Amino acid sequence: MLQRLIKLFLTTSVILFGYPDSDLDGVDDNIDLCPNTPFDELVDKKGCASDKLFPGKLTLQIGNDISFNQVDDTTNNITIYANYMLEKWNFSIANSSYYINNLSNDNDITGNNLYLTTGYTFLQENMRTLVSVGTKFDISDWEKRKQERNNDYYASLNVEYLFQQKHNLSFYYSYTISGDSHVINYENFHSLSAGYGYSVTDKWYTSLSYNFTQNSYPNTNDYQAISWYNTYRVNKYFYTSLNYAHALDDISYSHIVTFSIGVDFD
Repeated sequence: MLQRLIKLFLTTSVILFGYPDSDLDGVDDNIDLCPNTPFDELVDKKGCASDKLFPGKLTLQIGNDISFNQVDDTTNNITIYANYMLEKWNFSIANSSYYINNLSNDNDITGNNLYLTTGYTFLQENMRTLVSVGTKFDISDWEKRKQERNNDYYASLNVEYLFQQKHNLSFYYSYTISGDSHVINYENFHSLSAGYGYSVTDKWYTSLSYNFTQNSYPNTNDYQAISWYNTYRVNKYFYTSLNYAHALDDISYSHIVTFSIGVDFD
């Protein structure tokens, strides 16, 4: 199964009194742990709302992507994601369930994966670096497969550089140690993404990126795509995102459309 496209959620920056302060809360972006605080909220020395209900920030998101072309069967993938951010630490859990409508016979293909990830953010002038490690469990038909496929283990680096007003550059890299099964010896693989983003308005952000993922199946071509990502902040709590990817290789689905909706609590 080809790896999911990397979705990049980036921020913007402005120069205020000689230092960047994206959300205009009076706290330098280099030490601001809550970069999207509304302008009218009181914040503490870390840039987070002083009347928070609990420490940290909780994000919940559900999304669906559809992969299709003119030849292969369509694939649907539903992802449920939760992330808890406490100061510079990030803890996330995600469940990804896919369904392939096999038109050639009556045997549809399904799968279910669980991801657990922990990350730490390093803040520098005009730059944020998130270093993460995690593991993937294949929980499809758990009783049948728990002895058949070992876990994947991965480490990733996500860097975003803020420059001028409303502009940013991003780079993502990950390396995965693939778990083998009694049928296939999967190969270790790396993924990368590089892109440019722009905040069209205070609520609408858009970006364009190139994505590459090595294939974990032996002797199989790699995945490459161009991705156009958009996110819109509906209000203080809710946001939506829409992503379109067009594959550049010969084996992947030509088109992938992803829609997500999320909510933030703090």
